[in-house]
Amino acid sequence: MRRAIFLVSALTFAAFGLARPATAAPQILGLVAYNDAVPMTCQMGQCSAELITLCLQKHRDNPLPGTRYQFQGKEAAALLVTDAEGNQRSLPASEHVNITTARSFTAVRVEITERKLRELGGVKVALTVGSGVSLLPEPVPGDRNPITQHEIDYTTAFLRVEADRWLKGTGDRTVAARMVNRMVNIAPRVGRLDADGRAQLWDKVANTEAGAERAAGRQYARELFGECKYVVEDVGHFFSMRRCLETKHDELMLDMNTAYWDATKPGS
Repeated sequence: MRRAIFLVSALTFAAFGLARPATAAPQILGLVAYNDAVPMTCQMGQCSAELITLCLQKHRDNPLPGTRYQFQGKEAAALLVTDAEGNQRSLPASEHVNITTARSFTAVRVEITERKLRELGGVKVALTVGSGVSLLPEPVPGDRNPITQHEIDYTTAFLRVEADRWLKGTGDRTVAARMVNRMVNIAPRVGRLDADGRAQLWDKVANTEAGAERAAGRQYARELFGECKYVVEDVGHFFSMRRCLETKHDELMLDMNTAYWDATKPGS
């Protein structure tokens, strides 16, 4: 995360359809582990889910929205494909999905087409992600500064391990980010929830972070949900709950990444 403010710049580029020349590979990202399978929502021909990420390489540029990434290693994640009879099978996710940054370094979107899902014999699909997973930017022809094997080794041996303290922790922002991420994935990517759907959104995630040590984080997430419900229904600053929750999520992850780099800089 070379410059925290670049997140705002990246979103501005996306909003106006601008593009930056691909002159050097962006940073390696750390992917949060999920205890339960993450359902992928199918809409408009695509099945997708957003996953939380953390910037692992401070010296490299942040990725622009839509930058393509790949799992490090074939066993990093799995697709759980369910057929019409309810039978389920696990497949290597790396062989079937596309991974792109959702907005910048704070989240990635994992997608499989509905057509591909049908070819696999599925009617529903979910994603499982284990601990310690990193995401590497896809190589680009003509890259003047590609990711090296030395960088991969160092990042996965030290920085990725350290990142787990933040991604798997029980701090207020960490817990709130996970809960907001769940709400983002429940809300439709296209269109918007009706009033009942918005009212029920919190109930669907309220019990996902149990334990007294997570109480402050749960309360923080509930406050963020309330803020979004207010600005969507009463103020109209956002078209949908999802757009607002994405913003809240990115702000949380920006704060977490800044704290992470403060904790891992030399002499800390």
